[in-house]
Amino acid sequence: MKVTLEQIDELRNRVNVSYEEAKRTLEKNDGDLIKSIIELEKKKGRKNEKHHGSFTVAVNKVLALRMSIKNKDGNTVLNMPVVVILAAFLMAFWVVIFGLVLAILTSCKINIYKDKGINVNNIKKNMQETVDKIKDKSEEIFKDDEEESTDPQDESENEIIIE
Repeated sequence: MKVTLEQIDELRNRVNVSYEEAKRTLEKNDGDLIKSIIELEKKKGRKNEKHHGSFTVAVNKVLALRMSIKNKDGNTVLNMPVVVILAAFLMAFWVVIFGLVLAILTSCKINIYKDKGINVNNIKKNMQETVDKIKDKSEEIFKDDEEESTDPQDESENEIIIE
């Protein structure tokens, strides 16, 4: 079946693909616009999943790096994510340098390691749970406040009469 320019334009407008890809997909589906849209959306969905997955993996790797500083006795003086230390380094260069020199001069052991327990998905889940708890508590507070404001005795208590 011959594919028209109008069909290609319509497919490009709906799915945001190149002319070549739109033409190839329409020819493959015998000019059926709906089948072509579905196929291209599935293909784009897979591409987005790959990019999203690689981003999450990269963030997990960065967040898993931690730096610990232990004194001579083996007590932990500092245990922080490397990302936080780098951010502090950018904001307060001399403070971080001074701290590292001080740790070296006092014979502290500096260790950079990978923490297996850190995961972006866990952080997202914990944040969502916290947001849900805050929503529930705020709804309870507003509900209690509404119940108190409908009490007729409250109105007389809140009145100020000047004679």
